[in-house]
Amino acid sequence: MTQNSSATDAQPTEFNGRITSGKDWREIVAWVGDLPPMPHVASRAISMVENPDTTAQELNDLLATDVALAARVLKIANSAMFSRQREITTLNQAIMIIGFKALKGIIVAATLRQLSKNFGRIEKLIWEGAMATAMCSSLVAKRLKKSYVEEIFLLGLLHSLGQIVLLTQKETAKDYRLVLDEIKTNRVDFAIAEQKVLGFAHPLIGALVAKKWNFSTDTCQAILHYKDAFDGLPPDSPLEEKTRIIELADLLVHAAGIGNPDDYPIQLDLAGRIAPTIGFDQNTLTESLQSIIDDTKKQFENERHVYE
Repeated sequence: MTQNSSATDAQPTEFNGRITSGKDWREIVAWVGDLPPMPHVASRAISMVENPDTTAQELNDLLATDVALAARVLKIANSAMFSRQREITTLNQAIMIIGFKALKGIIVAATLRQLSKNFGRIEKLIWEGAMATAMCSSLVAKRLKKSYVEEIFLLGLLHSLGQIVLLTQKETAKDYRLVLDEIKTNRVDFAIAEQKVLGFAHPLIGALVAKKWNFSTDTCQAILHYKDAFDGLPPDSPLEEKTRIIELADLLVHAAGIGNPDDYPIQLDLAGRIAPTIGFDQNTLTESLQSIIDDTKKQFENERHVYE
């Protein structure tokens, strides 16, 4: 990253406590500002999905202009999570059967996968962790009978946006090998290792990129805060509840052995403290979490080929 010394504004609140001493927040802002925008067709499609006046045909016509994106959307739409047990052979079917809410998550998944052109070992681990967390978040929301199952899939997917972006840029991708060394040496999670090596962690980068890509404020806040220290209190808003589900899903995915580099820490004790605050019964907690871990493994193994 190159420093932008001309910026003199006060440090934005999202940086508070999230960059180490000696790191200039302006340098990070400048670096994110220089990143490519979200691909045009995907960006336009997401905007159209959020517009209640958009017709299925208009969305179909737009997606059809990007053959690679359309093909990946169709592939993901046929996964068991979305297909409603019916084979989808056209974009129009996908739009009509799945619906706009779920389609937004599929478009983002397809776009993020296309960004990961250099698909080495660590890129594969991060991508698998992102997809599994999206799946696990949905399983948790279904278990708790929440109304936002499709929305939580998208948030689960985007929790790793910062890592995906860091790995697409040569300079930070090179440094990320040192993050893996830190994890292996000290058995710490991604965010702690990134903070030590890079001076910041992926939730900050993910939130800044999501903001650049015009995702909602709530989406950016969920990405930013999902790794915050657990305070032991029940969530005090729907957004905080969703954010905590993402945090729990991330922990359960690593407990399932998905997306883990060498010697990655398993934190089931933390998962066990978080789960009751979002609605899990303390009396059946161990069985419930193990069931979700098992279901996540099964779904991931059955559907991982769809996202490759």
